[in-house]
Amino acid sequence: MVSDAPCELAKLEEIYETYQQMFLHSITGVVITDKEGRITEVNPAFKEQTGLSVSDVVGRRHRDLIIEEIIDQTAELQVFKEGKPITQLTKLYNGKEVLVTAIPIKNKQGQIIKVVSQMLDVTVLNQLKHEIFQLEQEHEEITQQLEELKSNKTAIHSIVAYDLKMKKVIDRALRVAQHDSTVILYGESGVGKEVVVKLIHENSKRSSQPLIKVNCGAIPNDLLESELFGYEPGAFTGASPKGKVGLFEQAAKGTILLDEIGEIPLHLQVKLLRVLQEFEITRVGGTKPIKIDTRVIAATNQNLEDLIKKGGFREDLYYRLNIIPIHIPPLRERPNDIVPLTYHFIHNIRQKYGVNKIFSKEVLASFLQYHWPGNVRELQNIVERLCIMIEKPIITADDIRNELFTQTNKEKTQSEPPNESGEINPTTDNVRSLKEQMELFEKQVIDRALKQYPSIRAAAKALDVDASTLSRKVQKYSNYYK
Repeated sequence: MVSDAPCELAKLEEIYETYQQMFLHSITGVVITDKEGRITEVNPAFKEQTGLSVSDVVGRRHRDLIIEEIIDQTAELQVFKEGKPITQLTKLYNGKEVLVTAIPIKNKQGQIIKVVSQMLDVTVLNQLKHEIFQLEQEHEEITQQLEELKSNKTAIHSIVAYDLKMKKVIDRALRVAQHDSTVILYGESGVGKEVVVKLIHENSKRSSQPLIKVNCGAIPNDLLESELFGYEPGAFTGASPKGKVGLFEQAAKGTILLDEIGEIPLHLQVKLLRVLQEFEITRVGGTKPIKIDTRVIAATNQNLEDLIKKGGFREDLYYRLNIIPIHIPPLRERPNDIVPLTYHFIHNIRQKYGVNKIFSKEVLASFLQYHWPGNVRELQNIVERLCIMIEKPIITADDIRNELFTQTNKEKTQSEPPNESGEINPTTDNVRSLKEQMELFEKQVIDRALKQYPSIRAAAKALDVDASTLSRKVQKYSNYYK
């Protein structure tokens, strides 16, 4: 009978060789401990993960390492006590933390003859976990504050306003809401003029009646009069045989907002002045005045006094409108509103789409540095874009650069030949600040719109901005990067 001993020996040698390779090349630290609790062997990865050399630990007992405060506790000693595998978090002298899994090796009699331990450095993981916890705490605190603001039924809390300048605007709006005085709101496009109009209307005695909003710059001049005042049957070619009720009449007992009031042509300014003086309108094609009971609120992003000097706006109408002026500051002048508004929009997106994201501190810091030419509307659009397009739960500064600039450049490269459009590639221009890159992004969007549409008014409509706003931006960027 042939002995199986050589085969068994070969298997044992193969197993030992496999063990040796794993021991030497494992990316996790491995520690071998004898039955006396003394470390007999460590692998190369041990030093990288712990910062301890072979001479620091080999030949030494785990208990001595605890006494000398090289480690705070040891899973190996716990294995000797309980006789089963133990996983334990151990803190080292240098502040690092390692997750140790110690496994007992027993003989046939069930006695522990060795303990083999593997360790994983979790220091960075714990730091990230701590940072995520802090971000989540901050996120929850601000979200809770926003919820409290929403649940508070006082009017002053219907707008997210932490900055003193915006609080003064709200206070002024609430005071004038109680009276029917004509109000005119001044502010750049996107600052929230319509939100303030809504605040005034909802806190007035007309709150149960309609609030009609009219963008005077978006309606063609030849149609604006009939839209505002209505028309009689057969008043002009193509008119409805039944006639039409104008927006002033539709706003009866309520409020009408005349947005972009500076865009109204001069011949209609005369008729509007009469409305404000006599509280009556005359339909196009009609002769009989119709009494109206409608509160008028105007809004503009232009300087009406400059328009008066240029002959583009009537002085008498200006004084009639300018009874209660309210100036809404741009977002860059009320920085204390930027972060609360960001969380407000994140909350709305979570409610609308079920998407829950956290913005890192670096992102919020970059938002505070950016000058926001598009104001609150631009902030809202960017927050929604980042929340929808970025899959990660925590949005970082790199994500902003990648989403706002890299994707734009890819689209440009696919649709246009390089170096022919005059556009600058923001991803390769590393010396630019976030503010400059976002301005560049805006310039490129405007350039493409102007190429696609036949006029500034058509491009403005496509971009959902006022024509006057787009004109100013075109002038601003005309020599910006030359």
